[in-house]
Amino acid sequence: MQNFHSLSDLKLRASWGVNGNQSFPNYLFYSTYQIGDNLSQAQFGNQFVTTIRPSAVDTTIRWEETRSTDLGLDYGFAKNRFTGTIDAYTKKTTNLIFTVPVPAGTNLSNFVTTNIGSVQNRGVELGFNARIKDGKGEDFVWIANINASTNHNKLLSLYGNGTTQIQIGAISGGVGSKIQVLEPGLPVNSFFVYQHKAVNPSGATADLPDTALYVDQNGDGIINQNDLRPYKSPFPTWIFGQSSQMSWHKFDMSYTMRAHVGNYVYNNVASNLGHYSAVQGSIPPNNLSTSVFQTNFINPQYFSDVYVQNASFLRMDNITLGYTFPHFGSFKSLRLFGTVQNVFTITGYDGVDPEASVVGFTSNFGIDNNIYPRSRTYLVGAGINF
Repeated sequence: MQNFHSLSDLKLRASWGVNGNQSFPNYLFYSTYQIGDNLSQAQFGNQFVTTIRPSAVDTTIRWEETRSTDLGLDYGFAKNRFTGTIDAYTKKTTNLIFTVPVPAGTNLSNFVTTNIGSVQNRGVELGFNARIKDGKGEDFVWIANINASTNHNKLLSLYGNGTTQIQIGAISGGVGSKIQVLEPGLPVNSFFVYQHKAVNPSGATADLPDTALYVDQNGDGIINQNDLRPYKSPFPTWIFGQSSQMSWHKFDMSYTMRAHVGNYVYNNVASNLGHYSAVQGSIPPNNLSTSVFQTNFINPQYFSDVYVQNASFLRMDNITLGYTFPHFGSFKSLRLFGTVQNVFTITGYDGVDPEASVVGFTSNFGIDNNIYPRSRTYLVGAGINF
């Protein structure tokens, strides 16, 4: 390595380990009991007895177990003015814990949290840090950090319910409608929808038959459950992050930005209100989603893939601007600053927020179901150095 004069740091890393998942409540194998109200009392002769109802549990539930292998490289150039990391990993999780529907009468609820199978994650993480402008004294200083990661998850197996497919992702509209699927070979939470042929080209608000709206996948002349297909994933293909810290004379500024690329969201707000029959709701007139101007749906079409929308985005999470007064009165220094949270979001997604759901392997991940809009926050403050 003596010939590489600009190289100032190089480290190879390798690791292997097994761990569990602590992001679940304790005592999932025990039932909790709820005292019933007056409407759920049991009658014995002339006496009414208050009931106590147990919750649904899987008494044989086990810990998730994740086996991870990681290979990494740390490097630095120009006396560590430029540093970075490269990591490649693979993870296999067995006894995957998930809340899934169960057949009626087999437990004390329609859903139960249990072990459903195994899943594999493979990915690469990249990080790069640079002192772009390393000034002295009051000269301009700029330190930047950039990171990127990609992850591909795939469900390897399902067990315990006698099927190779579990429908999940409950949505508003219809009765018991679910818009996602767990199936070996597919990403977790893949959307499960009909393939829409095209929006109504004539612009006429006609109530078209299903065979005119959707592709008949098996060619049997009817549109039913057998024509649903896995389509897109709520997980981003790439995640990027960039942050900077800058200073010049007495001024300083810092910001953080993020970008998700390749993730999709099911717009449940549009599917629930994107049809003209919603005007005649229980308390008319109801507000309609503007998507109805493109689809011209008369009746709801919850399982159309037009509602599975690209939710890639670029978001500036925060920005801070400050000014420092040295030797301010009896203080060594006084710094005044202002911060804005949720500065802006650039996205082609039609809904309120492309990050519409909770991150992780959950039964509602990737579904935008009328969330409360995230607020923009302004903060002004002062820091005193005694």
